[in-house]
Amino acid sequence: MSLLRTLDRTSAVSNTAHARPFLTFLYPRHEDTPSKTRFSNKAIDDARRPSGPTTARMGTCFVNALVRAASCPNHARLVHTLRGVEAAPPKHQTRPERKGPLNKVQRFAEKELQALIDYYGMEIDTRPEAEVPDDGNLVWNVGDSHVPWPLRDPSDAAHIDELQTLLKNEEAPHQPVYDAYKKLQSPGVVYLETPTIRALLHHLAVVERPTPTAAQRFLSILDDMKTAHIHITRSEWTSAIHLTGRAMGTVSEDDLQASLRIWHDMERRAGLKGGYVTFNVLFNIAVKAGKYSLAETFMKEMQDRKVPMHRHYRVALLYYYGVLQNGNAVRRAYLDLVSAGDIVDTVVMNAVIAALMRAGEPSAAEQVFERMKRLHAMRTTTAPGHVFFNRKWRHGRLLGLRFRDETRRLKREAKDEELKHLQDFAPIGPNSRTYGILIRHHAAVAGNIDRVNELLQEMKWNSVPLDGTIFIVVFQGFNSFGGVRYTSWTAFRLEKIWHQYLQSLNQNLERTWLSSLAVIAVLKAFGRCTTPERTLKAWEEIRALWQPDEQELEAVMMVLRKLVPSQLKTTSSLGFFDGKRPL
Repeated sequence: MSLLRTLDRTSAVSNTAHARPFLTFLYPRHEDTPSKTRFSNKAIDDARRPSGPTTARMGTCFVNALVRAASCPNHARLVHTLRGVEAAPPKHQTRPERKGPLNKVQRFAEKELQALIDYYGMEIDTRPEAEVPDDGNLVWNVGDSHVPWPLRDPSDAAHIDELQTLLKNEEAPHQPVYDAYKKLQSPGVVYLETPTIRALLHHLAVVERPTPTAAQRFLSILDDMKTAHIHITRSEWTSAIHLTGRAMGTVSEDDLQASLRIWHDMERRAGLKGGYVTFNVLFNIAVKAGKYSLAETFMKEMQDRKVPMHRHYRVALLYYYGVLQNGNAVRRAYLDLVSAGDIVDTVVMNAVIAALMRAGEPSAAEQVFERMKRLHAMRTTTAPGHVFFNRKWRHGRLLGLRFRDETRRLKREAKDEELKHLQDFAPIGPNSRTYGILIRHHAAVAGNIDRVNELLQEMKWNSVPLDGTIFIVVFQGFNSFGGVRYTSWTAFRLEKIWHQYLQSLNQNLERTWLSSLAVIAVLKAFGRCTTPERTLKAWEEIRALWQPDEQELEAVMMVLRKLVPSQLKTTSSLGFFDGKRPL
């Protein structure tokens, strides 16, 4: 029972509505039990008469009366020891509580509003959620002394030899490597030596572009390592974060949260602090997810931890400021990269051009493109053996790592002359990515097909191979600007681009692949610029080259049904719109 409520019930204020007469207040009856009110003459006749007053009894009555009067706020007044000084009025006045049914009605209405969403009749706990306690360090983060387990099946030795043979080839496809690993009894990592485990994870982490399948392969092996209590290195944690965050292409909030959970396990549970590569990956994922405040948080965290800035992070800053549409910040970031002594090559210049395009400065981007071509034409020094000009994506990846590591070593050893020679050997000419950035702007934004044709012809003259993403943005341009009178995006030009795209698919050019995005772009372009019959024919041509899963095929079929509704009845009998029909 509350003490305050007890005082309310015993105070004189609560009895103001039933106040007793003045004489009864001064001379209370000395009985333990209160008398019951009875409306009869007998109650009046039998009432006790007060006994004759004595000096002691009168004193006791007056003392009791004064005590009760002192507890009554209606009789209380402030008494000061200083005479002639008025008591200061209170600084605030308490508003008397309104009596009557209004408060009860108000509380009832509030409860009724709260009950509108109470479907199950449960009381919801509105208290703030308690912070989830950290699970602490795990066992698999301690040491690196893994000893392979004895084989339970002698045939597993052949599977291990097969896996090791595949890992010796850095360009071996990932699916055969993973299939060879899955032939071992689960968890397969316990039967492998530590160098084989590291080589397996490194091989599966090197991909041209992250995909859900690649992420699933890598994470499944990491789960086996956690089950077997095998140490996971920092680079392997970083690869897991990268594959998880970028697996779907477009980074969603769920992908970002999954990456942050892996980072949490890495630092809080495994006890491994992230390095400069880890924070670069997290920064990129946050920017591509549109969480710019989180990206700035990672930047501040790097400064607090004194993580050194490197070439890849400075390139990521160019992309970041471009997304923010801050052209001046893009220029400052590029000047900082040059002042830091990092190597400036085609990758850096492509990042500058793309950032300026995103910042709304296409003229400045075109100017940088022209300067790249002039600087490349003035180059007289070539790399030994022309190693830097290999166009495969694996060699481009190794080149970027070489520039990063060599730059750090030469700056640490103060070898400025060798650093200058390394800069002279770096490629600076436009490549497929450079032309793709410009074509994307003129096809999807400006709608200038004449400039697109000029760039495509220039790529042919300079022996720059076509990029698969270039075809996609050109098809999107036909969908956006074709199909109207007097347009330059004609069906004839679409057919020309279409034949070039089919030829590139048959030749397996770099960064040229079939996906639901590419197929939908093709179908929308033909649906916009040609007849429904030609759209169906284009679908048959590309369906013969594409092996999609059910989800991708359903996404394409939904678009195709909207593009050619008139052909639905005539082709349904043939099973054309049946995604599972045989080719």
